[in-house]
Amino acid sequence: DRIAVVFVGDGGSHNGRLPVLLNACSKLNLPLLIVIIDNGRAINTFTEDVAASTMQFTLGDHYGVPGLLVDGLHAEDVAKAGRAVTSYIRSGKGAAMMQIHTYRFMGHSPADPEHERGRKEEKTW
Repeated sequence: DRIAVVFVGDGGSHNGRLPVLLNACSKLNLPLLIVIIDNGRAINTFTEDVAASTMQFTLGDHYGVPGLLVDGLHAEDVAKAGRAVTSYIRSGKGAAMMQIHTYRFMGHSPADPEHERGRKEEKTW
């Protein structure tokens, strides 16, 4: 019943390590859940400015690793999706991905005051 869980940000999901991991998961049928916390930013870079796609949950398609997109601002949706993907993994079908789309209300660190976003944008979330 044990599975491993890897958490990565949306910026980290766009580097070369993820395809290597997805290939290993597929080849070895690893019981791994890859959780992508998607706040639209890679530290202080907007994801859509540096990535061809913001749909990271589809990155496993080539390797046969399914994924799903979840609204991270709805805890019940995240819990339901989490139960579904862990059940899938525990059934012996291999790895799965879950992209949790959310909003970052604060900077990435104390050195990042997050001046790029304003109160108007925050209120839309």
